[in-house]
Amino acid sequence: MNGAIDLDNLASRVLKPLFEANGLEWKGWQAYRRGLATNLKELGVEDTTVQCILRHENVSTTQRFYIKTAPKVAQEAMRVLEEKIACTARVQQSTIN
Repeated sequence: MNGAIDLDNLASRVLKPLFEANGLEWKGWQAYRRGLATNLKELGVEDTTVQCILRHENVSTTQRFYIKTAPKVAQEAMRVLEEKIACTARVQQSTIN
């Protein structure tokens, strides 16, 4: 299978059901990219590396529009989400095996 991944198909088949199973609403790829950039920054990844991952021409675009400072309550919510996703992944893996 060659060619680009159909991102809308991926979101419909994989991401939306995963989010819904955890009581969350899929907000689209733009929100995903902002969340990714913000979380990478929180993990200590350099802005220029985040820029490369998001494929922005200028790091200023990444910094101004994608990297957001998350308050502690949002960080805790992401931790809970991570736990739920990990739990769902373990359940799915156990049903496969």
